[in-house]
Amino acid sequence: MRKLAFASLLLLASTSLLAQDWRGGRARHDRYGSRDNFFELTPIVGYRYGGTIYSDTNSIFNTDVDVASDASYGLNLGIPINNDGMKLELLVDRQDTHLTTGGGDLFGPDNRLAKFHATYYQAGIVMPFARSRDLTPYFAIDAGVANLDTDVIGASSSNRFAASAAIGLKFPIANNMGIKIEERGFYANTGRYDNGCDIHCNSSDTNLYQAETTLGVSFKF
Repeated sequence: MRKLAFASLLLLASTSLLAQDWRGGRARHDRYGSRDNFFELTPIVGYRYGGTIYSDTNSIFNTDVDVASDASYGLNLGIPINNDGMKLELLVDRQDTHLTTGGGDLFGPDNRLAKFHATYYQAGIVMPFARSRDLTPYFAIDAGVANLDTDVIGASSSNRFAASAAIGLKFPIANNMGIKIEERGFYANTGRYDNGCDIHCNSSDTNLYQAETTLGVSFKF
């Protein structure tokens, strides 16, 4: 209920700010457009959660293991495409965490198996879906690779196709600085290719899915 109320207040505030911007006149609208035609560099920190590595997609564990929720960090570069805020996005986003098993009961402890590192290298398009001097909501669609690595002796890292989608808000705090809040979902193809059957032969989806909430400070130049 609290989340619903917070989301409603955020939506009302966004609508109010956008309406004020349009009433501000053409000069204000044009100033926003010229300011947004800049490169945008954003260091980000966040929290990534979810994800399961299934036993039939790897040769290390004989049971399904979960990716523990943990902090993440990365860097986002926005390259302007036009004057309307559309940008080419280049993203590097890493999580250093561990794999767990057990803990199936409500308050039972998880058993740590090994350290795990998931790094996404993504490229895609960022598109604002409203224009405002005070607030800019946007969405992004990206694709690239995920580097999955575990600190198990004899195991090597694996690069797999990955994609992501995000929705977020940008708040300017100066002419060349802003705050970015974002929610992003990741997908990585972790199906096996050496068992004589492609991933579509499996009756269940065994890919890796994760979600992430991030906060960043953007610098325009």
